[in-house]
Amino acid sequence: MTVLYRVLGRDEWDQAQLLGTVPLCGSDRQAGWVHLNCPEDVPLVTGRYFAPEQQPVALELDLAGLESKLEWLAPTAEKNWQQPVLKVPALQLAWVRAVHELTPRRQGRSVHYRFGCAEPV
Repeated sequence: MTVLYRVLGRDEWDQAQLLGTVPLCGSDRQAGWVHLNCPEDVPLVTGRYFAPEQQPVALELDLAGLESKLEWLAPTAEKNWQQPVLKVPALQLAWVRAVHELTPRRQGRSVHYRFGCAEPV
């Protein structure tokens, strides 16, 4: 199975650890599924949707047994990458196998992120 990630801010990660589920974003609630990312798309998505002060992290997911709930959306004009979505009400904390720090790096006016060290869960 492909390794997939969910990017979220540090506050949302702290909340997830208390609740046992990863909070949905507005886009998830509107679509009715959970948006995920392939490893190569994590820096792009993080740079587009997160500010450094949000201290984004990438949750590395173990989705074994959930393959039937995984779908792939075709690229669009707004999101020019193939996007995996998981048709579940919420991501369970038990599905997180590692947490990767995403380190911001300013390049001119934009911010780019790279994976840092992983913290096992």
